[in-house]
Amino acid sequence: MWMHNGNIGGWKQIKRRAADSISERWFLGVQGGTDSEWAFAIFLDTLEKMGLDPDSQSLNLSGFGHNNLRSAMLDTIRRINTLIADISPDTPGFDEIDKRSLLNFAVADGHSVICTRYVSSKSDEAASLYFSSGSSWSQKKTGTEKGYRMERRDKGADIVLVASEPLTFERDNWVTVPTNSILTIHKQMVMIHPIHDEFYNTSPSYSRSKGFAELKGLVSTGLDTH
Repeated sequence: MWMHNGNIGGWKQIKRRAADSISERWFLGVQGGTDSEWAFAIFLDTLEKMGLDPDSQSLNLSGFGHNNLRSAMLDTIRRINTLIADISPDTPGFDEIDKRSLLNFAVADGHSVICTRYVSSKSDEAASLYFSSGSSWSQKKTGTEKGYRMERRDKGADIVLVASEPLTFERDNWVTVPTNSILTIHKQMVMIHPIHDEFYNTSPSYSRSKGFAELKGLVSTGLDTH
């Protein structure tokens, strides 16, 4: 499974080079022209370059390993950023090209799930992303209202939900994934790692503008996104 919520900056200017950067098998597999489809092709190409064949029957049965999926996702982001950074200043309308990308990706191999919350900007906020984990996700009735709630019987994460907006109004059920971080879900483990590159900031008090993501309609108003 592959998902992308966001956009790739300067897409028209990098699309041809993105296509040229992948092997013929993934190029031929792309059926459309959206940036999300080509990002997936770059991810598959990255796995192949790591020596992991995405079409391997044994790997599809046993999984690629969460460390390998995480590494491939990080390298996919790096490749996209490099394509954008290499846009020639001689490109028509160069000064008007918006090179910022919102890369909230998710990929799953049946054994592990990798999600990112990422923006290629030092000053802008990424599209919102949350997760909730617990023992069961069950329907509850309060008066005439029906809804769902995450129940926790122990510290295990038998169920993990990831969403761009909280699915309930119970604030303590949802954890905000930090900007420019990668979320790994494997068995009963949920891990968050920072994505260290030129757009990452180590200060917990660092403030980013929500304007860019809000313009794209990709910031939740349900919880604080910082």
